[in-house]
Amino acid sequence: MKNSILILCLISFVISCSQPKSHSNKNSVFLGNNTHTANFTSASVTKNPKTLWKVKTGGQVIGSPVIVDNTLFIGSEDKNLYAINATTGEVIWKFKTNGAVNSTPVLTNNKVMFLSYDGFFYCLNQKNGNLIWEFETEGESKFLVKDYFDKEFKPDFWDFYLSSAAIKGDTVFFGSSDANIYALNTKNGDKLWQFKTKGGVHSSPAIYNNTLVVGSWDSNIYALNTNTGEEIWKFTAGNDTKDYIYIGIQASPSIDKKGTVYIGSRNAKYYALSIENGEVLWTNNEFEGSWMPSSSAIGETNIFTGSSDAFNFYSIDKKTGQIIYTTKTNAYTFSSPAIDSSMAYIGSANGRLFGIDLSDGKVNWQYKTEGLKTDTLQLFDDHGILIIDKYMAQVRGITDMPSLSKFTKKFFSNTGAILSSPIVNNQVVYFGSCDGYIYAITDK
Repeated sequence: MKNSILILCLISFVISCSQPKSHSNKNSVFLGNNTHTANFTSASVTKNPKTLWKVKTGGQVIGSPVIVDNTLFIGSEDKNLYAINATTGEVIWKFKTNGAVNSTPVLTNNKVMFLSYDGFFYCLNQKNGNLIWEFETEGESKFLVKDYFDKEFKPDFWDFYLSSAAIKGDTVFFGSSDANIYALNTKNGDKLWQFKTKGGVHSSPAIYNNTLVVGSWDSNIYALNTNTGEEIWKFTAGNDTKDYIYIGIQASPSIDKKGTVYIGSRNAKYYALSIENGEVLWTNNEFEGSWMPSSSAIGETNIFTGSSDAFNFYSIDKKTGQIIYTTKTNAYTFSSPAIDSSMAYIGSANGRLFGIDLSDGKVNWQYKTEGLKTDTLQLFDDHGILIIDKYMAQVRGITDMPSLSKFTKKFFSNTGAILSSPIVNNQVVYFGSCDGYIYAITDK
């Protein structure tokens, strides 16, 4: 068993590029488009980047940015959605909700829409942030898992995200902690249909023609008709209902131009499925027993993704599922990669954003967040590797999961962990961090 898996045990147990026409507005939806290819048409950031600007919020920034008309939109756990000038970093406006905004907004027809932990899905005027309409779900919450200590069900710290919406025509689609997938009219927020799963839906839906694909914490991947909400097919991944460790679909699906769905699961497997019927085209479980919560960026021949407790970035052959190369990130990698013609960009829990050469997996550069630079815990060494003895000294004496979660949240804030998925636009990489900053970095 490798060191990365040992660290998972310590943290968890020791203490106990063409796409189908669906949404043409590039970069205005999670992972760049409705099929979640995260493949951006931008000049690459190949050299050590400098900070173009950074904006401090009042909470961790878990969600990911979108950008249109030189305005960047991103949420924060300080309960605000921010609109920021993408060139200067000037905050144009911010909209206050009553809960953390851990989803990525979607933009269409001068509207910005997003889900908040307060249980509302909001539609705002893109220019001024004024509320147009809101839709109330049955409530947003974290997935419940067995406490490492007393085996009672408690909120899962590692459930970071809320579902990010997708758009098709005048319909917006998103998942909810209430186990529903919703389709709303973008003009007035009226519900067009809802589909009930057996678990919270924090995965973000991808759309291919008239098929919507999304994962659920019930460990199923669902394909639904976008017009009616009718189930087309369902695929069940591993479902660990004994220990609640290897359970659930946390990642969001990515779909290539031929209709292959790529998605990882917490059961330590990655799947390629047919969009037509959910047939398994290949399965890969060679990820050191790691959860696979990161979504895929899709290139011409390979897909690219991260892993949590294997601390890796992977290049995987699209047709066979064979791992082409592995790049160490040295810490939990929940962030989903963005790619362009030559580079991949992905964040890690050690406060580093990696610039990786797509051709061979070589790390061209690492950008360190402000949190990491000012880190007082200093639980990572100079290479970004967790110092296990120092970590264990910090958590020794913790005897309940809520206290462990509170410490880990502080740990992530302190080190500037990057859970946000970056985007690249006009040779600038944008992302958020648990240190509360929103960053724009470039080598221009």
